[in-house]
Amino acid sequence: MRYSRFGFHAALLCITLIAIFVLSGYDHTVEIQDRLLCHALGIDYDGAEYEVTVQAFKPSGAGSDTPVDITKSNIEVVHGKGKTVSEALEECENQRGKDIFLGHLQLICFSKNIDFSKPKQLFEFCLKDRTVYLGVEICLSETTARELMEVELSNDMLATENYTDVIDKNAEKSRTVCCRLLDILNIHDNACALLPVLSVKEPPEDKKELTELVLNISETAIVMNGKVLDKTLEAKDIGAFCLLCSEGKQADLVLERDGERFSVSISKGSGRLRAEQGDGILLYKARLTVVVHRLKDIDGSYDPKIIGDLVKNELREQLERVFRTCVNENGADVFGIWKLVRQKYPKTFLEYKGDLKKLYSSAQAEFEVECLVE
Repeated sequence: MRYSRFGFHAALLCITLIAIFVLSGYDHTVEIQDRLLCHALGIDYDGAEYEVTVQAFKPSGAGSDTPVDITKSNIEVVHGKGKTVSEALEECENQRGKDIFLGHLQLICFSKNIDFSKPKQLFEFCLKDRTVYLGVEICLSETTARELMEVELSNDMLATENYTDVIDKNAEKSRTVCCRLLDILNIHDNACALLPVLSVKEPPEDKKELTELVLNISETAIVMNGKVLDKTLEAKDIGAFCLLCSEGKQADLVLERDGERFSVSISKGSGRLRAEQGDGILLYKARLTVVVHRLKDIDGSYDPKIIGDLVKNELREQLERVFRTCVNENGADVFGIWKLVRQKYPKTFLEYKGDLKKLYSSAQAEFEVECLVE
């Protein structure tokens, strides 16, 4: 009897708690028609105020019930300004009379003059929102974030989905890198980050009948000490770095021999990184293995060794240029050298921890490339 009473009271307590949680949840329920489903945010800053451009799904849009209808838009754009991003978002809510829902947020785009030196304050608007995914992609706009969010792309493109697809594909093909919210939040002290720069270009003359505007990534920006540097990395120079240190899986190279130019496609095999120290100099060593796929325009006049040597030289030169530009000239440790130094030479790391840029300015690199030609 004693145990049955205990079980009864325990069951009653559980039922009471469940009822409280369920009933309290109804107080905070927001119907979908009362929400603005945000897919992408554009954030500009003029030195005094933030301007936020919300790109949201429009349920009442003509194409909302037929996603494959490429002739109609289901995207709406709302603007707001404020001293903080949160205040600007509140203005957007007031304009539309709806709560902005960030659970579907896929992309945050910034103008190049944005200040990342205090990332937790900058991203306060989404860090306090538990529905926001920390893997949200971050990019920069070549002009303004508002212009990028407002642009009307060709009819077969949905804005947000295409933005993220373009970034991911360019990262896979080693033309840029992916940067996510978590990467930006980890910027501190001497840390740095690379961000893809998204732009909208006129199509080639021979393709104007197919589309009006096309998205393009021709450069990658360097963020150091919270500021976007004027110096950028061009897509044609970053391929080897992406294969070695980032998410790159393949790359296309244009090679030249005896005045003749031809293209080859390569894919990543493996990469190995290490750091050595001697005579007061930090030496960074990296080994990259790639597989070279000969294209059809190579008619057999080049043997595998010649092709392999050309690829080796090109990739090595690319890595040296990125190392010189980022590490030596700007102290931007995009190669993750400080992690290697901290693990192998903790005393040196502690000595230069307050000014790693001084260590990087004299650092040297040795890049070894191995090519396997199919």
